[in-house]
Amino acid sequence: MSCNTAFGDLGLHLSGSALRTQANKYNFNNPNQTLAPGMQVAPSNIPLYMDPAQRAGGAIGQESDTVTPLQEAMLSATVANDGVLMKPYLVQKVTAPDLSAVATTTPSTLSTAVTPTQAAHLQVMMTSVVQSPLGTAHATAGTQVTGGIEIAGKTGTAQNGINNSGLDDAVFTGYAPTTTRRSLSAS
Repeated sequence: MSCNTAFGDLGLHLSGSALRTQANKYNFNNPNQTLAPGMQVAPSNIPLYMDPAQRAGGAIGQESDTVTPLQEAMLSATVANDGVLMKPYLVQKVTAPDLSAVATTTPSTLSTAVTPTQAAHLQVMMTSVVQSPLGTAHATAGTQVTGGIEIAGKTGTAQNGINNSGLDDAVFTGYAPTTTRRSLSAS
């Protein structure tokens, strides 16, 4: 039930610059990503693949792609936020003993990675991964194990190590509650 072959095929038909441009909309390849002054985040990297086979592998998250847990969370949050990528932060509000606000973080937009219609399609697919009995995360994150909370998500298996020595990392990113609010037939 993996979608790797479909996305690998898309990678074959896209240019390396097209893949990299889209990755940059999600704040990949940004060596200056910060959460707060003095708190730099390790950059995620999507190389500029020129070789078609590497583009196919890169399109499914293999090859030399690197992604941090924060970047994974930002991807899911962008889908949940109708395609808008927000700058991550660690603390929303600091209060004094008298409960007055000492500092409050103001949310800020980094980019619009996909259109609201594209995000709506991704929301439906990510919801299906978890909520459909055929979804790859249904057994571990469906409502039957979450007490009724609807989670949307994406599973994956990433290569581990330069020589991919047979050790794989299972990956899951998601958000809750699901945000499939609109009818895609109207989009």
